[in-house]
Amino acid sequence: MRTYIAVFVTAAAIMAGPASSQIIGTLGNFDCVNDTGETAEGFEIEIEDVITSDITRAFPSNFSTQPYVNRFGIPDMVAYDDTLVGGRKGVRITWAAKWNGTSWVAKYGDYAPAGGGPAGHGVLFVAKPAATQGDQCWLLGQGIGYAKSGCEHFGVSYGPTAVPGKVSYHWLVPDKQSPGTLVKAAWSGSTATPNYPPIAAQPAAVFVPPVVVGKPPVVHMVAEAPENPDPADPQWGEARWVKTYTSFTKEAPNLDLLQANLVPRKPAKGVPVKITWDLLQRPPAGGVGEKEAVDDDPVDKGKGFVAVVKRYEYYGFTGVYDPETHEAICAPELPHGNGPCTRGPVNYTYVDPVSGLSSKIKERGRFLGAHNDAVNIE
Repeated sequence: MRTYIAVFVTAAAIMAGPASSQIIGTLGNFDCVNDTGETAEGFEIEIEDVITSDITRAFPSNFSTQPYVNRFGIPDMVAYDDTLVGGRKGVRITWAAKWNGTSWVAKYGDYAPAGGGPAGHGVLFVAKPAATQGDQCWLLGQGIGYAKSGCEHFGVSYGPTAVPGKVSYHWLVPDKQSPGTLVKAAWSGSTATPNYPPIAAQPAAVFVPPVVVGKPPVVHMVAEAPENPDPADPQWGEARWVKTYTSFTKEAPNLDLLQANLVPRKPAKGVPVKITWDLLQRPPAGGVGEKEAVDDDPVDKGKGFVAVVKRYEYYGFTGVYDPETHEAICAPELPHGNGPCTRGPVNYTYVDPVSGLSSKIKERGRFLGAHNDAVNIE
Protein backbone atom coordinates (compact mmCIF):
# COMPACT_ATOMS: atom_id res chain seq x y z
CA MET A 1 0.00 0.00 0.00
CA ARG A 2 1.42 3.37 -1.01
CA THR A 3 1.66 6.09 1.62
CA TYR A 4 1.30 9.70 0.49
CA ILE A 5 2.79 12.69 2.24
CA ALA A 6 1.82 16.20 1.19
CA VAL A 7 4.34 19.02 1.50
CA PHE A 8 2.70 22.44 1.20
CA VAL A 9 4.78 25.26 -0.26
CA THR A 10 3.28 28.71 -0.58
CA ALA A 11 4.57 32.20 -1.32
CA ALA A 12 2.84 35.50 -1.80
CA ALA A 13 4.98 37.12 -4.43
CA ILE A 14 3.38 40.42 -5.36
CA MET A 15 5.45 42.43 -7.79
CA ALA A 16 3.10 45.17 -8.95
CA GLY A 17 3.77 48.89 -8.85
CA PRO A 18 3.76 51.04 -5.73
CA ALA A 19 -0.04 51.20 -5.52
CA SER A 20 -0.43 47.46 -4.86
CA SER A 21 0.10 45.77 -1.53
CA GLN A 22 3.13 43.58 -1.56
CA ILE A 23 3.85 40.52 0.56
CA ILE A 24 7.12 38.85 -0.28
CA GLY A 25 7.89 35.54 1.37
CA THR A 26 5.87 32.90 3.22
CA LEU A 27 3.68 33.09 6.28
CA GLY A 28 6.61 31.97 8.41
CA ASN A 29 8.92 34.70 7.15
CA PHE A 30 7.80 37.64 5.00
CA ASP A 31 8.10 41.35 4.29
CA CYS A 32 5.04 43.51 3.70
CA VAL A 33 5.02 46.92 2.02
CA ASN A 34 2.69 49.58 3.42
CA ASP A 35 0.54 50.86 0.56
CA THR A 36 -2.30 52.35 2.62
CA GLY A 37 -1.43 55.95 1.75
CA GLU A 38 -0.65 56.79 5.40
CA THR A 39 1.49 55.61 8.30
CA ALA A 40 0.38 52.18 9.48
CA GLU A 41 0.48 51.71 13.24
CA GLY A 42 0.01 47.95 13.16
CA PHE A 43 -0.45 44.75 11.21
CA GLU A 44 -2.80 41.82 11.77
CA ILE A 45 -2.96 38.22 10.58
CA GLU A 46 -6.11 36.14 10.96
CA ILE A 47 -5.73 32.37 10.61
CA GLU A 48 -8.89 30.29 10.43
CA ASP A 49 -9.36 26.80 11.90
CA VAL A 50 -6.47 26.91 14.37
CA ILE A 51 -6.20 27.51 18.11
CA THR A 52 -3.60 29.52 19.99
CA SER A 53 -1.62 26.43 21.01
CA ASP A 54 -1.10 25.67 17.29
CA ILE A 55 1.06 28.81 16.99
CA THR A 56 4.63 28.07 18.03
CA ARG A 57 6.34 31.32 17.02
CA ALA A 58 5.35 34.88 16.12
CA PHE A 59 8.26 37.08 15.01
CA PRO A 60 10.32 38.39 16.78
CA SER A 61 9.76 35.90 19.62
CA ASN A 62 12.74 33.96 18.26
CA PHE A 63 14.97 36.98 19.03
CA SER A 64 14.52 37.10 22.79
CA THR A 65 17.97 38.63 23.32
CA GLN A 66 17.29 41.34 20.70
CA PRO A 67 13.56 42.06 20.94
CA TYR A 68 13.97 45.46 19.27
CA VAL A 69 14.63 44.01 15.80
CA ASN A 70 11.27 45.34 14.63
CA ARG A 71 9.15 48.31 15.67
CA PHE A 72 6.32 46.55 17.45
CA GLY A 73 7.97 43.72 19.36
CA ILE A 74 6.21 40.43 20.10
CA PRO A 75 2.56 40.55 18.96
CA ASP A 76 -0.65 39.90 20.88
CA MET A 77 -2.41 36.64 20.03
CA VAL A 78 -6.08 35.88 20.77
CA ALA A 79 -8.64 33.33 19.64
CA TYR A 80 -11.76 34.62 17.87
CA ASP A 81 -15.13 33.14 16.96
CA ASP A 82 -17.05 34.64 14.04
CA THR A 83 -19.48 31.74 13.61
CA LEU A 84 -22.44 33.86 14.75
CA VAL A 85 -21.92 36.21 11.79
CA GLY A 86 -21.31 33.49 9.22
CA GLY A 87 -17.55 33.27 9.73
CA ARG A 88 -15.23 30.73 11.32
CA LYS A 89 -13.12 30.32 14.42
CA GLY A 90 -9.42 31.06 14.41
CA VAL A 91 -6.53 33.03 15.86
CA ARG A 92 -5.81 36.73 15.43
CA ILE A 93 -2.17 37.88 15.72
CA THR A 94 -1.64 41.62 16.07
CA TRP A 95 1.53 43.72 15.96
CA ALA A 96 0.61 47.28 16.97
CA ALA A 97 1.68 50.52 18.55
CA LYS A 98 -0.08 51.69 21.73
CA TRP A 99 -2.07 54.91 22.20
CA ASN A 100 -0.72 57.08 25.06
CA GLY A 101 -3.58 59.58 25.00
CA THR A 102 -2.07 61.89 22.42
CA SER A 103 -0.08 59.76 19.97
CA TRP A 104 0.78 56.21 18.90
CA VAL A 105 3.91 54.74 20.44
CA ALA A 106 5.48 51.55 19.09
CA LYS A 107 7.37 49.55 21.72
CA TYR A 108 10.70 49.85 19.90
CA GLY A 109 9.80 52.71 17.59
CA ASP A 110 12.47 55.01 19.00
CA TYR A 111 15.28 52.49 18.84
CA ALA A 112 18.11 54.09 16.85
CA PRO A 113 20.20 51.69 14.76
CA ALA A 114 23.91 52.51 14.69
CA GLY A 115 24.49 55.59 12.59
CA GLY A 116 20.80 56.18 11.86
CA GLY A 117 17.77 57.92 13.25
CA PRO A 118 14.80 56.38 15.10
CA ALA A 119 12.69 53.76 13.37
CA GLY A 120 9.57 55.83 13.97
CA HIS A 121 6.41 54.75 15.72
CA GLY A 122 4.77 53.25 12.67
CA VAL A 123 5.46 51.96 9.19
CA LEU A 124 5.71 54.92 6.85
CA PHE A 125 3.90 55.04 3.52
CA VAL A 126 6.57 55.30 0.82
CA ALA A 127 5.32 55.90 -2.72
CA LYS A 128 8.24 54.07 -4.33
CA PRO A 129 9.59 51.55 -1.82
CA ALA A 130 12.84 49.74 -2.42
CA ALA A 131 12.72 46.14 -3.61
CA THR A 132 12.91 43.41 -1.00
CA GLN A 133 13.57 39.68 -1.25
CA GLY A 134 11.38 38.73 1.72
CA ASP A 135 13.77 38.94 4.66
CA GLN A 136 14.98 42.52 4.75
CA CYS A 137 12.35 44.81 6.33
CA TRP A 138 13.72 44.72 9.85
CA LEU A 139 16.66 46.15 11.75
CA LEU A 140 19.13 43.35 11.06
CA GLY A 141 18.05 43.20 7.43
CA GLN A 142 18.19 46.89 6.47
CA GLY A 143 20.10 48.65 9.23
CA ILE A 144 19.79 52.41 8.92
CA GLY A 145 17.54 52.03 5.87
CA TYR A 146 14.88 50.31 7.99
CA ALA A 147 13.54 53.56 9.47
CA LYS A 148 12.24 54.95 6.18
CA SER A 149 11.80 51.74 4.22
CA GLY A 150 7.99 51.75 4.16
CA CYS A 151 7.86 48.04 4.98
CA GLU A 152 7.95 45.68 7.95
CA HIS A 153 8.82 42.05 8.63
CA PHE A 154 6.48 39.46 10.15
CA GLY A 155 6.26 35.71 10.54
CA VAL A 156 4.19 32.97 12.17
CA SER A 157 4.99 29.26 12.62
CA TYR A 158 2.64 26.33 13.25
CA GLY A 159 2.99 23.17 15.27
CA PRO A 160 3.06 19.84 13.37
CA THR A 161 -0.60 19.02 14.03
CA ALA A 162 -2.08 22.35 12.90
CA VAL A 163 -4.38 22.30 9.87
CA PRO A 164 -4.84 26.01 9.07
CA GLY A 165 -7.59 27.39 6.89
CA LYS A 166 -7.69 30.77 5.16
CA VAL A 167 -5.02 33.28 6.17
CA SER A 168 -5.90 37.00 5.94
CA TYR A 169 -3.54 39.96 6.25
CA HIS A 170 -4.44 43.55 7.19
CA TRP A 171 -2.55 46.76 7.81
CA LEU A 172 -3.94 48.68 10.80
CA VAL A 173 -4.31 52.46 10.62
CA PRO A 174 -5.69 55.06 13.05
CA ASP A 175 -9.47 55.44 13.01
CA LYS A 176 -10.07 59.09 12.10
CA GLN A 177 -13.46 59.02 13.80
CA SER A 178 -12.22 57.49 17.05
CA PRO A 179 -8.79 58.65 18.32
CA GLY A 180 -6.85 55.87 20.00
CA THR A 181 -8.45 53.12 17.91
CA LEU A 182 -6.89 51.16 15.05
CA VAL A 183 -8.94 49.81 12.14
CA LYS A 184 -8.15 47.59 9.18
CA ALA A 185 -6.94 49.72 6.28
CA ALA A 186 -9.68 50.13 3.69
CA TRP A 187 -7.82 52.01 0.98
CA SER A 188 -5.03 50.76 -1.22
CA GLY A 189 -2.65 53.47 -2.42
CA SER A 190 -4.62 56.61 -1.56
CA THR A 191 -8.17 57.86 -1.24
CA ALA A 192 -8.07 58.65 -4.97
CA THR A 193 -8.19 54.93 -5.79
CA PRO A 194 -11.15 52.53 -5.56
CA ASN A 195 -11.82 50.97 -2.17
CA TYR A 196 -10.09 47.64 -2.74
CA PRO A 197 -9.30 45.51 0.29
CA PRO A 198 -5.51 45.82 0.22
CA ILE A 199 -4.17 42.29 0.65
CA ALA A 200 -5.49 39.08 -0.85
CA ALA A 201 -6.12 36.22 1.57
CA GLN A 202 -3.86 33.22 1.16
CA PRO A 203 -5.81 30.33 -0.45
CA ALA A 204 -6.48 27.39 1.84
CA ALA A 205 -5.22 23.95 0.79
CA VAL A 206 -6.31 20.52 2.01
CA PHE A 207 -4.60 17.29 0.97
CA VAL A 208 -7.07 14.43 0.39
CA PRO A 209 -5.41 10.98 0.25
CA PRO A 210 -6.97 8.50 -2.20
CA VAL A 211 -9.95 6.64 -0.78
CA VAL A 212 -9.75 3.98 -3.51
CA VAL A 213 -6.56 2.04 -4.15
CA GLY A 214 -5.03 3.09 -7.45
CA LYS A 215 -6.74 6.47 -7.56
CA PRO A 216 -4.59 9.65 -7.34
CA PRO A 217 -4.63 11.90 -4.27
CA VAL A 218 -6.49 15.19 -4.58
CA VAL A 219 -5.46 18.68 -3.52
CA HIS A 220 -8.49 20.75 -2.51
CA MET A 221 -7.78 24.50 -2.90
CA VAL A 222 -10.10 27.38 -1.99
CA ALA A 223 -9.53 31.05 -2.81
CA GLU A 224 -12.03 33.35 -1.11
CA ALA A 225 -13.49 36.77 -1.77
CA PRO A 226 -12.45 39.63 0.52
CA GLU A 227 -14.34 39.86 3.78
CA ASN A 228 -16.95 42.59 4.08
CA PRO A 229 -15.77 45.26 6.55
CA ASP A 230 -19.21 45.06 8.19
CA PRO A 231 -20.63 41.50 8.09
CA ALA A 232 -24.13 42.91 8.74
CA ASP A 233 -23.96 45.27 5.74
CA PRO A 234 -26.98 44.59 3.48
CA GLN A 235 -24.88 45.30 0.39
CA TRP A 236 -22.42 43.06 -1.44
CA GLY A 237 -18.71 43.47 -0.81
CA GLU A 238 -16.02 44.51 -3.28
CA ALA A 239 -15.69 42.24 -6.30
CA ARG A 240 -12.34 40.86 -7.35
CA TRP A 241 -11.21 38.85 -10.35
CA VAL A 242 -8.98 35.86 -9.72
CA LYS A 243 -7.08 34.29 -12.60
CA THR A 244 -5.85 30.82 -11.68
CA TYR A 245 -3.03 28.94 -13.38
CA THR A 246 -2.98 25.21 -12.54
CA SER A 247 -0.15 22.92 -13.62
CA PHE A 248 1.16 19.48 -12.72
CA THR A 249 4.91 18.99 -12.67
CA LYS A 250 7.26 16.00 -12.62
CA GLU A 251 9.70 17.75 -10.32
CA ALA A 252 8.84 19.05 -6.87
CA PRO A 253 8.96 22.89 -6.83
CA ASN A 254 10.67 24.63 -3.93
CA LEU A 255 10.05 27.87 -2.10
CA ASP A 256 12.76 29.79 -3.98
CA LEU A 257 11.01 29.09 -7.28
CA LEU A 258 7.68 30.31 -5.95
CA GLN A 259 9.13 33.49 -4.47
CA ALA A 260 10.89 34.23 -7.76
CA ASN A 261 7.58 33.77 -9.65
CA LEU A 262 9.10 30.85 -11.57
CA VAL A 263 5.84 28.94 -11.85
CA PRO A 264 4.37 27.48 -15.08
CA ARG A 265 2.08 29.94 -16.86
CA LYS A 266 2.25 28.50 -20.37
CA PRO A 267 1.93 24.87 -21.50
CA ALA A 268 5.30 23.24 -22.10
CA LYS A 269 6.50 19.75 -22.89
CA GLY A 270 5.25 17.51 -20.11
CA VAL A 271 3.73 20.43 -18.15
CA PRO A 272 0.06 21.09 -18.95
CA VAL A 273 -1.34 24.41 -17.73
CA LYS A 274 -5.02 25.19 -17.20
CA ILE A 275 -6.17 28.82 -16.89
CA THR A 276 -9.50 29.78 -15.34
CA TRP A 277 -11.20 33.03 -14.33
CA ASP A 278 -13.58 33.61 -11.42
CA LEU A 279 -15.24 36.74 -10.10
CA LEU A 280 -15.31 36.58 -6.32
CA GLN A 281 -17.64 38.75 -4.28
CA ARG A 282 -18.93 38.19 -0.78
CA PRO A 283 -22.73 38.42 -0.52
CA PRO A 284 -24.61 40.12 2.33
CA ALA A 285 -25.17 38.10 5.48
CA GLY A 286 -27.39 35.15 4.66
CA GLY A 287 -27.03 35.69 0.91
CA VAL A 288 -25.74 33.32 -1.75
CA GLY A 289 -23.03 34.28 -4.19
CA GLU A 290 -19.73 33.36 -5.85
CA LYS A 291 -17.50 34.03 -2.87
CA GLU A 292 -15.09 31.12 -3.44
CA ALA A 293 -13.03 29.64 -6.25
CA VAL A 294 -12.83 25.92 -5.46
CA ASP A 295 -10.51 23.47 -7.25
CA ASP A 296 -10.02 19.76 -6.67
CA ASP A 297 -6.84 18.76 -8.48
CA PRO A 298 -5.89 15.06 -8.72
CA VAL A 299 -2.12 14.53 -8.82
CA ASP A 300 -1.65 11.47 -11.02
CA LYS A 301 1.67 9.87 -10.12
CA GLY A 302 0.95 7.23 -12.76
CA LYS A 303 1.74 9.95 -15.32
CA GLY A 304 4.87 10.95 -13.47
CA PHE A 305 3.39 14.01 -11.75
CA VAL A 306 4.58 14.68 -8.21
CA ALA A 307 3.15 18.16 -7.55
CA VAL A 308 0.36 20.57 -8.35
CA VAL A 309 1.42 24.21 -8.75
CA LYS A 310 -1.10 27.04 -8.67
CA ARG A 311 -0.78 30.76 -9.20
CA TYR A 312 -3.64 33.03 -8.16
CA GLU A 313 -3.55 36.49 -9.73
CA TYR A 314 -5.94 39.09 -8.32
CA TYR A 315 -7.35 42.06 -10.22
CA GLY A 316 -9.86 44.73 -9.36
CA PHE A 317 -13.34 44.61 -10.90
CA THR A 318 -14.10 47.82 -12.79
CA GLY A 319 -17.30 46.68 -14.45
CA VAL A 320 -20.90 47.48 -13.59
CA TYR A 321 -22.33 47.22 -10.07
CA ASP A 322 -26.02 47.14 -9.23
CA PRO A 323 -26.70 50.69 -7.91
CA GLU A 324 -28.83 49.41 -5.04
CA THR A 325 -27.21 46.17 -3.88
CA HIS A 326 -23.61 46.69 -5.09
CA GLU A 327 -23.68 43.25 -6.71
CA ALA A 328 -21.29 42.97 -9.66
CA ILE A 329 -22.89 42.44 -13.07
CA CYS A 330 -20.73 40.83 -15.74
CA ALA A 331 -21.08 41.50 -19.45
CA PRO A 332 -22.40 38.00 -20.34
CA GLU A 333 -25.23 38.45 -17.84
CA LEU A 334 -26.18 42.05 -18.61
CA PRO A 335 -28.36 43.83 -17.84
CA HIS A 336 -29.73 42.01 -14.79
CA GLY A 337 -27.85 38.74 -14.56
CA ASN A 338 -26.56 36.95 -11.54
CA GLY A 339 -24.27 34.43 -13.20
CA PRO A 340 -20.86 33.14 -12.10
CA CYS A 341 -18.91 35.42 -14.47
CA THR A 342 -16.62 32.57 -15.48
CA ARG A 343 -15.82 33.90 -18.96
CA GLY A 344 -13.34 36.35 -17.50
CA PRO A 345 -13.22 40.14 -17.88
CA VAL A 346 -14.23 41.69 -21.19
CA ASN A 347 -14.42 45.14 -22.73
CA TYR A 348 -17.81 46.26 -24.01
CA THR A 349 -20.21 49.17 -24.44
CA TYR A 350 -22.75 49.46 -21.64
CA VAL A 351 -26.07 51.22 -22.10
CA ASP A 352 -27.62 52.37 -18.84
CA PRO A 353 -31.20 51.00 -18.76
CA VAL A 354 -32.50 54.14 -17.01
CA SER A 355 -30.71 57.04 -18.66
CA GLY A 356 -30.02 55.39 -22.00
CA LEU A 357 -26.45 56.75 -21.92
CA SER A 358 -23.66 54.48 -23.16
CA SER A 359 -20.17 54.10 -21.79
CA LYS A 360 -17.09 52.01 -22.50
CA ILE A 361 -16.52 49.38 -19.84
CA LYS A 362 -13.28 47.55 -19.08
CA GLU A 363 -14.07 44.91 -16.49
CA ARG A 364 -10.50 44.12 -15.44
CA GLY A 365 -8.99 46.66 -13.08
CA ARG A 366 -5.45 46.99 -11.86
CA PHE A 367 -3.32 44.08 -10.72
CA LEU A 368 -3.66 43.64 -6.96
CA GLY A 369 -1.18 40.84 -6.34
CA ALA A 370 -0.67 37.11 -6.53
CA HIS A 371 -0.19 33.97 -4.47
CA ASN A 372 1.99 31.11 -5.70
CA ASP A 373 1.18 27.75 -4.13
CA ALA A 374 2.45 24.21 -4.57
CA VAL A 375 1.73 20.87 -2.97
CA ASN A 376 4.46 18.24 -3.40
CA ILE A 377 3.30 14.63 -3.16
CA GLU A 378 5.84 12.17 -1.80
